[in-house]
Amino acid sequence: MASERLTIVAAMALVSYLLRVVPQIVLTGWSFPAAWDRYLRLLAYALVAGIVSVALYLSAGHLDVAAVPRRSLALAIAVFVTVKTRSAVTGMIIGTVVVLFISWYARY
Repeated sequence: MASERLTIVAAMALVSYLLRVVPQIVLTGWSFPAAWDRYLRLLAYALVAGIVSVALYLSAGHLDVAAVPRRSLALAIAVFVTVKTRSAVTGMIIGTVVVLFISWYARY
């Protein structure tokens, strides 16, 4: 795996963690309307999804057109698994495994 992708994943994890922790520390004791509460909970997931979907299609800083169908399939499977299991981590793990398997299979 390229060092750029590892840096992106580490930055994603840090930003996602901060988006979840900082409001809990700063806004302790505050109550929000249900819509705001839901927005704050889903903000971290939206950020991670945005970064992953962009990073998924880039290879060495360029769009890898030949890999787009395979990677789109892996992304769709990961989203499906995430929705069914209600676990973003499980979806990301399954998506990673699917992308690696499809890339390995495409070589042979």
